[in-house]
Amino acid sequence: MKPIIQTKGLYKTYKGRVEALKNLDMVVNKGDSLGLLGPNGAGKTTTIQIILNLINQSKGEVELFGENIKGQENRLLQKVGALVGTPGYYDKLTPNDFLMYVCKTHLMNKAESQIRIKEVLNDIGLSEVGTKKVGTFSTGMKRRLGLAQILVHDPELIILDEPTNGLDPKGVREVRDLIKNINKMGKTIFMTSHNLTEVDEISSRVIFLNHGEKVGDEKISDLRKELGFKKIQVKFLRDLNSGEKEIIQSIDKVKGYFEVDNPYIEYDGDISATHDILKEIMKEKLPIFSYNPQTLTLEDIYFKIFGNPSDKKELIL
Repeated sequence: MKPIIQTKGLYKTYKGRVEALKNLDMVVNKGDSLGLLGPNGAGKTTTIQIILNLINQSKGEVELFGENIKGQENRLLQKVGALVGTPGYYDKLTPNDFLMYVCKTHLMNKAESQIRIKEVLNDIGLSEVGTKKVGTFSTGMKRRLGLAQILVHDPELIILDEPTNGLDPKGVREVRDLIKNINKMGKTIFMTSHNLTEVDEISSRVIFLNHGEKVGDEKISDLRKELGFKKIQVKFLRDLNSGEKEIIQSIDKVKGYFEVDNPYIEYDGDISATHDILKEIMKEKLPIFSYNPQTLTLEDIYFKIFGNPSDKKELIL
């Protein structure tokens, strides 16, 4: 089966010889839900812009659905739905009116458009407000309408750039659930996000970029196995002194003790190791209040690849 997206030796150099992308080889297969991750300036947005033919690459090739995009842009991009940035809407239009206009841009006939608009508004939870003016909508409802806009022509590939940016917690949850449901419909998802929890929840595979180069391409489940350790969230009745932190660090199978937001211990081994670590903490009479073993998150994995943020306090012996 041909990949949905494939890049081969992709480079992008801006004026001043700034290399935004360096030799990027990437494959996104049908049905994937893939997150593109990396620090600011890593090349994520540049990659999306090249795939969508918004900017030209300096060197290399981009294939969509097994075909080189050059010269085939209009036909191939008809199979793509992309939500990049925050779209604007005419406040006096209704979702029905707006989506009918979108359908016309995709050369859909009126009967087909009416059926599809009804289906999509139902899928994204706006069926009850199809005749309401968009100017009365909340930010979350407008973001749902953005998803309807990119789904109405029934594309095979969905590209999302920071899909929940600017939403409140309720809106974030609703949009995440929608994206997961879209993937379950058989659509391929290719997304970027600075919210690592979001990518962890939506994506099954991630590609890491750094300074324009691919530095990782893995299933999230495989990454957790490869790192070979887990974490335990711990709370103490008071702040620990340096000597007490050294005691935790010296316990067998403990890989590190970190104090960020909620302090945690990284450990190696199976679930029985958590019992042994707790027993040693109790033996040393450290003032423990709570102890909660967890699996590693994508945020933990990200920090292992790119380093910890500047405000992260940690004990490394």
